[in-house]
Amino acid sequence: MTPESKNPYVGLRPFESDESILFFGRNEQTLELLQRLHKYNFVAVVGSSGCGKSSLLRAGLLPALKAGYLVDDSDEWLVAIMKPGHSPLYNLAKSILELTKPGCSTNDFINLKQQVLEGGADVLLQLILPIINKDQNVFLLVDQFEELFRFSMEQNDSNKKDEAIDFVNIMLELAQQKEVPIYVVMTMRSDFIGDCAKFYGLPEAMNKSQYLVPRLNRMQMKTVIEGPARLYGGKLNPSLTSLLLNETGKVKDELPLLQHALMRMWDFEIKEDKSGEINFKDFESIGGLEKALSNHADEALKGMSESDLNITKEMFQALTAIDENGRKIRRPVLLSQLKELTGATEEILLNIIQKFIEDSRCFLIKNDTGETGEMIIDISHESLIRQWKTLSDWVDEEDDYASVYLQVAEAYRLKTMNKKDYLSGTELDIALDWYQKFKPTATWANRYKTGYTDVVAYLKESEKIRDEHEKERLDNEAKEAARLQLEAEQKKEEKRQRIKRQIITSAFVTLGVIIFLVWFSVNSKRKEIDALVAKEIATTAEQKTKELLQLVVSGRGKEYSNQEYAAVVDGLRKEQSYPLEQIITPNAIRVPITGTRNFDYLIWLEVPSFRRDEIKEVMYKWPCSGFVDNIHIGKEASVGFAFGYRGWDHCPQILIQVKLVNGEIINIDFDLEGYLQNNNSI
Repeated sequence: MTPESKNPYVGLRPFESDESILFFGRNEQTLELLQRLHKYNFVAVVGSSGCGKSSLLRAGLLPALKAGYLVDDSDEWLVAIMKPGHSPLYNLAKSILELTKPGCSTNDFINLKQQVLEGGADVLLQLILPIINKDQNVFLLVDQFEELFRFSMEQNDSNKKDEAIDFVNIMLELAQQKEVPIYVVMTMRSDFIGDCAKFYGLPEAMNKSQYLVPRLNRMQMKTVIEGPARLYGGKLNPSLTSLLLNETGKVKDELPLLQHALMRMWDFEIKEDKSGEINFKDFESIGGLEKALSNHADEALKGMSESDLNITKEMFQALTAIDENGRKIRRPVLLSQLKELTGATEEILLNIIQKFIEDSRCFLIKNDTGETGEMIIDISHESLIRQWKTLSDWVDEEDDYASVYLQVAEAYRLKTMNKKDYLSGTELDIALDWYQKFKPTATWANRYKTGYTDVVAYLKESEKIRDEHEKERLDNEAKEAARLQLEAEQKKEEKRQRIKRQIITSAFVTLGVIIFLVWFSVNSKRKEIDALVAKEIATTAEQKTKELLQLVVSGRGKEYSNQEYAAVVDGLRKEQSYPLEQIITPNAIRVPITGTRNFDYLIWLEVPSFRRDEIKEVMYKWPCSGFVDNIHIGKEASVGFAFGYRGWDHCPQILIQVKLVNGEIINIDFDLEGYLQNNNSI
């Protein structure tokens, strides 16, 4: 291995026909394809993304055809290679015209496309017939056929659907006609097989001659790893070869990842390590098999300004998509469209694109669209989307933003049909968050669905209506809060006046008793009379005090007459400061009705009289079937917020909600069954 050694590994791009000497491990599959093509003039080569379909055709089948392995005494081949791309019929016309009349211009390709639209496959056959002799055959390779599905579904353009149908019909007719020996081979990702049913005649043709590319076995994979290095005078550490063979069975996109990793290790060995063999040091330097591709792509981002990084992100998001089946796919874009989407100049974009082509990356490719003369940019292989973590995250983010836009656009469409109102709630919040953070443009949005201006107007009108409703709600809440505050202040004042009257009344009664006692003591001359009168007066004073206290604590259900006055007052003061939920006590009683199975039930709350004004409403909720769901009792209904009902059964557990004047709610779980048992009422 010398510094002048060319790298024998192609990396992420497919092998070309002149690199067949480096194409190892596919001899058996090449022979199988030759047999299939010998029997049928049309073969559909199908396989998963990254299985090596294009390389198998370009570096395996084509060299074998030119070597004369298919048709006896007819080993000359006219080869046309195309992809559907942005215009399938234009690219087909171009590939055939370049084959039959080299040196044609773009106008010639456009004119031929129009003739094909009008005359079909016969137009192409008339071009081929004059230049072909009995020893020649024509080979047409339609690579990456799945591009046709993206082309036909783009923006639901009926003209593009018609062109896709015409292309499939012409391709099949060229393979089926007998006038000219034309062999047609298409390559397609296997996860698009179901989409073929959209085209009449294509599934039938594929069923006859479809070739599903198999995975390489361990021995074939070993030749893929070691063969190219041996041709260029290099070698791999045997232990590293074993590791690579084991690792390839654990990762997706095994062949692209392997080729790229081998290319990177070869470069590191030649330029840095220089140990004479590709070894574990080279393997670790590139980040291993799984990270080699991602690390190499991230290196292209190093040194970029923040502006260039944003342009790069927007460019790659434009070049990728997630289809309706959740597949991450390539999406070729015109350079002029990239300029609109990113706001960058052509010079800046081309400089960024070059960073992902140079240094053996080959992550992006530039092609000429032909019809318009514009440059089209594309990702070289979809494995980059899946394996480059940064790009994968960008794709997911783009899909999230596109999904929100499409949802708002659909809501607008339904609104125009009077099937939906303006956006509101969470749906509106998500849409506004998307609009404010992402700041979409019409150019970006119209790639997914046209009508961006109307969609945004619908979104803003929804926001305006939401804001008006919110303002009205806040105004109403403020008015209600003011009303409640005024009501509470009025009730507090009424309470103060009531207590004041009670205290004054009590004071007058007590004062009268004291005056009478003093007067009687002064004017009495007999001790017996003094004692009897004093006892009567004391009893009267005690009774009046008891009545006063009972008035204050009415509804408590406790007897205060035997307590000292100071202790009672102290208790009342404490209860005035207690949280209300600590001094509310639920009560219940059950009384049997003679001669029936029924009972009368009475349930009430025990609340200090001087705290009742704090309660606005009590609601009893019954979780049991057969009972009323809930019962509301306002404060005016009963001093004890009591209610009764008659029945032969009861609900074991009741939820009591006490709504206070200040808006707070106290929840009480009342174990009715336990209460009745403990109080001998059940």
